[in-house]
Amino acid sequence: MTDLPAKLFNTCPYVNYLGIDLIEAQGGCALLSLTFDQRLTHPYGQLHGGVTASLVDASVACALLTLVKPEDKVGTIELKVNFLAPVTGGKITAEARVIHQGKKTAVGEVDVRNEEGMLVAKGMATYTIY
Repeated sequence: MTDLPAKLFNTCPYVNYLGIDLIEAQGGCALLSLTFDQRLTHPYGQLHGGVTASLVDASVACALLTLVKPEDKVGTIELKVNFLAPVTGGKITAEARVIHQGKKTAVGEVDVRNEEGMLVAKGMATYTIY
């Protein structure tokens, strides 16, 4: 794993607040996880979609950070998430890969799966590189 994703990830208060863990990031790919926490649910007891969207966003950022120069910054300019199944417990993982990188933008896709391997969300994010 390159140092840049881990360094920036570990200093991000928001992802740390949500309890997102960086498992691996290298070669334009990243694997992150999140353990279900009742404090992150909506009134029906399911993981809030905003938490899943944040996991998608963070995973593409980590994947992209393995490809850019250390002095580059990245920022989300578009995020789309399809929620396919509710998450009511356990751990979910997000596997991201950069599918296009230009000089100023990059696009990544993400599969979010539960502990049984079921696809619970599919995401895409476009980032600016500056």
